[in-house]
Amino acid sequence: LASSSTAPLELVRTRQASAIGNGERVVPGMMEEFRLLLRTNGFSSLFTGLAPTLWRDVPFSAIYWLFLEKFRNDLSDSKTLGTWGGGYYRDQGMAIPPSVEVMHSFVSGAGAGAIAAFGTTPFDVVKTRRQMSSQTEVLSTTGSGPCDHFGLKEYSGSHHNCQQRSMSVAAAAERSRVNNVGTFGHMREIFKDEGLSGLWRGNTTRMVKVAPACAVMISCYEFGKKVFGEIV
Repeated sequence: LASSSTAPLELVRTRQASAIGNGERVVPGMMEEFRLLLRTNGFSSLFTGLAPTLWRDVPFSAIYWLFLEKFRNDLSDSKTLGTWGGGYYRDQGMAIPPSVEVMHSFVSGAGAGAIAAFGTTPFDVVKTRRQMSSQTEVLSTTGSGPCDHFGLKEYSGSHHNCQQRSMSVAAAAERSRVNNVGTFGHMREIFKDEGLSGLWRGNTTRMVKVAPACAVMISCYEFGKKVFGEIV
């Protein structure tokens, strides 16, 4: 539900992150991107890449919470980590200090986040490429009208620009063909053209980003739960 409701924002974020602005072309803002999508491809275009997004986010959450609880339980029962393991305090008949529990959550969150990110990267690759292909299609349909080079009437612009528009339309058509094969069909296309490594393109960067984010999130949550739980 959360992924579906925020899919348009994820689409706009991806498009803006990939856009290159210069003196001649200004990268549009968030609302301008929304209006551009609605004007060119209709309301459904706001949910481009939703299927691979759901295939990424739902398994990610399942994998993350599964490994998070497993790692935390292992750390809480460990007797080999000295004062950093929960078993040490249990043997002493003492409660595990909050600082140690937060550390357990931090390490477990980082490990679980890295595993979940690795397992769902192929869906993230498909999601990103679909949303990037929609950007190409919008750019090709928002040019300065149809190319007049192939007709007999006069036209404005250079032959180079004409070729660029033609290539853009051809690229958009190819991407549209790939999009129509579905999420797993798109994955097969990537595997066929780029090999297994193509499905995990950008995986290292994604793991480096996701792991600390998950670690900070869960450790802050557990710390806040203890602090505010005592107050309330």
